[in-house]
Amino acid sequence: MPFADGDRPAVGDVWFRVLTSQSHIAKGGRVNHAAFKGTFMRPPKASSNRSWDAEASGRLRSLAGTTEQITADAEAYCTRYSTKFFGFMFPKRPLPGTTLENLKLDLCYTPIANEDAAHADLTFTGNIPQNNTEEHEKLVIALVETFHAIGTGQIELLPQANIKPPTAAERVIAILRNAWKQITSRI
Repeated sequence: MPFADGDRPAVGDVWFRVLTSQSHIAKGGRVNHAAFKGTFMRPPKASSNRSWDAEASGRLRSLAGTTEQITADAEAYCTRYSTKFFGFMFPKRPLPGTTLENLKLDLCYTPIANEDAAHADLTFTGNIPQNNTEEHEKLVIALVETFHAIGTGQIELLPQANIKPPTAAERVIAILRNAWKQITSRI
C-alpha cells in the first residue's frame, strides 16, 4: 500500500539502518553499544511537527528494493557522508508498541524528497534520557538486546518485508489520502 509521510508501515515490514563503523558490529550478530551512542537518536526537527520525542533514521525493506539496490544505496549514503559502509542493523522482533526503559517505540514512514523514498524513522516517545547518564546507559543496553547486526557480505540475511498486498479499497483510500494531503498543504 502506498504510504503517506507520517504513516505507520504495514505490519510485517522491516526497518533497518546502515552501520558506518566496524565497532558497531560485535561477534555473533550483536549490535555493539557504540551504534546507539552519539547521533543515533535525535529530536525531530521542529519544523516537521512530529508527535514523538526522538527518532533514529533508517529505511523500510518493502520500499528499499533488491539486495543489490540496498547495498548500492548504502554505499552511496556512506560516500555522501564521507564514512564507510560496514553493514546493517535491524530489529529482532516487531517494534511498534514496544516499551524500552519507559520509552514507547514505533515506526513512521518519513520519506526524504528527491533523496530517499524508503526513509523511515524508529520513533521514541517519552522522557528521553540525557547522554552519559545511568538512564541512557540502561536504554543503550536494552537497544543492544533488541537489534541484530549483519556485515556487508551478509545482505541475504536482511529479512524480507512480509506484508500482504493492499486490497483495491486500500489502494483507493491511500490515493485519496495522499491527494488530500497535497491539496491541504497548498492552502
